[in-house]
Amino acid sequence: MSIDGTTLSSILLPTSTDLYIAVEAEEEASESGRTVQTDWIIGISMMALSLACAVAYYVILSIIYKDKELMRMPSYRFMFFLGVFDIAQCFPHFVTGIFTVKQTVFHPGLAKAMGVIATPCYVAYAVLTIFLSFNRLVQLSSPTLDKYFFGGQRWMIWIGMASGFWIAFMIALASPWATIRYIPDWYSWDYDYELVGSKYVQRVEMLIEVGGIFVSAFFYALIVYRLVKTKKRFLISKSYNAEIKVLIQATVITVYCTVLNVLWHNYSWMLPLNLWSYTALNFMWILNSGVYPIIYFIVNKALRDRIGVKRSNTNVLGAVSVFQHKTRIMERTATPKSKSSDDEKV
Repeated sequence: MSIDGTTLSSILLPTSTDLYIAVEAEEEASESGRTVQTDWIIGISMMALSLACAVAYYVILSIIYKDKELMRMPSYRFMFFLGVFDIAQCFPHFVTGIFTVKQTVFHPGLAKAMGVIATPCYVAYAVLTIFLSFNRLVQLSSPTLDKYFFGGQRWMIWIGMASGFWIAFMIALASPWATIRYIPDWYSWDYDYELVGSKYVQRVEMLIEVGGIFVSAFFYALIVYRLVKTKKRFLISKSYNAEIKVLIQATVITVYCTVLNVLWHNYSWMLPLNLWSYTALNFMWILNSGVYPIIYFIVNKALRDRIGVKRSNTNVLGAVSVFQHKTRIMERTATPKSKSSDDEKV
């Protein structure tokens, strides 16, 4: 098969249309502030941050999973599964870092697959933060209600409900009617609104993530009221400080999630509409996977001792890092737990 001169020239030489598109793309990138250098810097930063968050979370989850005392507490089971969904999000964030460096998604199916992984996991994460706030309130307020809602294997029902949201969003975004995909030249994500189902999926996501803010805020307001009201009793039993540390962990997770959700779904009237606003939001999403490992590390001295940050001569149980032993009764240093468990251990 031969190729005539016209065909050959069209293959080897760019046409005026090709040149126009290339120049237009270059001008758009220049106007937005994106350059080849920023592509590399942002892309590598995304990969490094997502990998660091995944490794840090893995260390925390490994410690929690091996600690049978912690894994008996519903609050820690919730936090464990929060971590599972968080680590899962780190994979698409790492891959989209490669998309950013190369300024291509390689194949539309690959771009769609990253959205199918990332967004459903975050929705499940947001749902679990609501369940966690409810769990903290119930455990602090009533052992009877705690047993009714979370006793035995009932905690699995809550995990199952969160997983139901995860599966539903995966199915929706894997369908040909809805897609959320990463846009390399804007360093961020967006729904494909040319598909009829995308706007509906986005609205449901916004309802869950933003609506959940008010639910969690209500629960935490009741928690604070409960702690203040019963402060004297808790101070006597020494569980007050433990509950405060638990509250810090759960609250920081929820507050960060709240800020991210509000900005993500309302950026058009809260932030400048430019490349760097979108970039900042994307990095906030990635860093969301690092919030819990950071706060867990800060409030758990025994954990810091175990991983070698600073060894002290305090009585720390070697294999079970989150407990200190001064008597035969174990004393919690920090971390979420049930009220009944607190009274026994603190």
